[in-house]
Amino acid sequence: MKKALFLFMIFGMGLRSQPLPKVADVPFYGPLNTQNVEYNPIISPTGRYLVFQSNRPGGEGGMDIWVSENTSYPDRMKTPEWDAPKNFRELNTPNFEGMFSVLFNEEEKPYELYFTSSRYEDPRDRKKNRDGYDGLNIYYTKVNPRTGLWSLPVHLNEINSNFEDKMPAISPDGCNMVFSSNRPGGRGGYDLWISKRNPITKLEEKEIERDKPALNCSDGVWQKPIPMGSIINSAKDEISPYYHWDGNRIYFSSNRDDKHNKFSFHFSEFDEATNQFLKPTLLGTPFNTKQELSGNSTGFPFDTPADYSTYSLWEESDNEGISITFDDLWFYFASNRPGGEGQFDIYRTQVPEDLRRSYEFIFRGLVLDGSEALMIGIDATLKIYDEKKPIQIITSKRIGGDLTGENEENFKTTIKTGKLYRVEVSSPGFQPTELLLDLRGNVGKNKEQYSRIILLPIRPLKDERPDKTIKGIKFVVKDKKTDLLIPNAELIYFDDVTRKGKMIPSKDNAFILNSVPMIGFEILAKAKGYKEDTFIFPVTKIPELEGKETVLYLRNLNDYDSLYNTIIYFPFNERIISDEDKKKLDLLADFLIRNKNEIIEIGGHTDNVGNKEYNIALSEDRALAVYRYLREKGVAKEKMKIQAYYYSQPMTENETEDGRAKNRRVNFKKIE
Repeated sequence: MKKALFLFMIFGMGLRSQPLPKVADVPFYGPLNTQNVEYNPIISPTGRYLVFQSNRPGGEGGMDIWVSENTSYPDRMKTPEWDAPKNFRELNTPNFEGMFSVLFNEEEKPYELYFTSSRYEDPRDRKKNRDGYDGLNIYYTKVNPRTGLWSLPVHLNEINSNFEDKMPAISPDGCNMVFSSNRPGGRGGYDLWISKRNPITKLEEKEIERDKPALNCSDGVWQKPIPMGSIINSAKDEISPYYHWDGNRIYFSSNRDDKHNKFSFHFSEFDEATNQFLKPTLLGTPFNTKQELSGNSTGFPFDTPADYSTYSLWEESDNEGISITFDDLWFYFASNRPGGEGQFDIYRTQVPEDLRRSYEFIFRGLVLDGSEALMIGIDATLKIYDEKKPIQIITSKRIGGDLTGENEENFKTTIKTGKLYRVEVSSPGFQPTELLLDLRGNVGKNKEQYSRIILLPIRPLKDERPDKTIKGIKFVVKDKKTDLLIPNAELIYFDDVTRKGKMIPSKDNAFILNSVPMIGFEILAKAKGYKEDTFIFPVTKIPELEGKETVLYLRNLNDYDSLYNTIIYFPFNERIISDEDKKKLDLLADFLIRNKNEIIEIGGHTDNVGNKEYNIALSEDRALAVYRYLREKGVAKEKMKIQAYYYSQPMTENETEDGRAKNRRVNFKKIE
């Protein structure tokens, strides 16, 4: 089981559950869609990259494969902002390339790519030469693990025929390929065919936490294709197949039951009992048409014009090529409906709730008394809300003993995935708290969450401010590991006015700001033998600091690996990582991958030229550039946090160009 461990010491947060908003289908504009064809959009599992085919200008010629990056990633609810698509020149030729499928590995990186093309000879560039039969064929390429580049495409002799073979769809486990072909043996027109392969290499036996099928067939020989039969195929055309992430559903387009031979989306579920796909269902109720079609509604429109302006336009548009994000939230599809930029365009719409998988999910853990160093489990009430109403009320029990392991629990219940839950936790004499369980989208089977919920006792207000003699704001500096005061520490104050910084005087190892700042500020803390750090205090937090003692923690240098001293420098106003610095980041990436418990902060810094707002944005861009590079090298996003600084942590003085150059940088801080 995949487990998530959360520690809550929250009281009075006032969180409220929000239902998943209903979002209309989005017709993307430039630079993604053009007046040309944009077709067969394949979204990457996380929604960061979109691969599609297009005959737009700037390619190798004819239909090419293109890729675009979502610059608003990783926000999964925000409308994507696609950058200018880049031509996939490694695979494209002046001939036809398109209608493809990507197989991702367990790390969600592209592993294999199957695409449609045709025989091609180029005496000027033999790397572009392509064997094959007459007409369209299916080709295969694989990422070279050493170079990261795609290998030369290979014609799949065991799959292709002397007829049109196109539009491959590879299953998530890599063991099945569905494609469209007009070869003899089908029911008529283009039919869906399937081929299977067995692995030729035995995968390492290890438990991998995953929400989709394992990549069982990463290599192997494809068997002779067979038609998918009369349940799936019709006398008309079936094209553009696509596998759902769990491997148990396929989507495709067909012009069956349409007098104008226009294509609509269908889906079919795999029945493990009979080992075959079931009768297809039309995807979505067709809006704005008088034509009555069988099948239940599956939600928001697929077979309708984007602006709903014409009563019978469903009959006049084709809908071909569909894919889904791995979180089960978004469909991407292509359509030539009116209202787009050109011929076929790419659209996005939310996955209807009744098409999302729902599984039983175990929520268990401990409710603890946080008033003592050795905590015990306490009697408490947990109310679980589904959107607006409580669906369950459970209780925790008072228990003692060693409660440090995840197997120790005093509450346990089962809920269903696919929703956002709010949990209220209360006990007499303790501050109540709340937590959210976001189980929307793809959660997967056999999952659970283990939570340690710490309730703090209700104390009189006077106990919250034991030292009423503090005037202004008081800071002390302590060792992160030992919680002991650090003698001879230094604190330097920065704000948008005090760009060069000023020392805060100390007395008895305490630092006091007698005048409470009126604007947000930062404190740079230093001490011999410790890694310096910057603490940010926005203006909204200042009232919470006044009249209280705030502890600033520093880590001893002995607690750090030397790689944490890595510094990435940037030219003036630049955000691009140099090739030399990429070598440093490669070492850091390898260290983070090997050390599973290390979590780092990526801190961006600037010199003091320019205003605060601009410099913070520039710092964030630099930190994001490093974050993205480390992600590409395989570092999990959960192991990295981004922080944008401005003037408050200079390596040296900002009076000279050499000094400012040393301050334009990204460096790293150990969080855990």
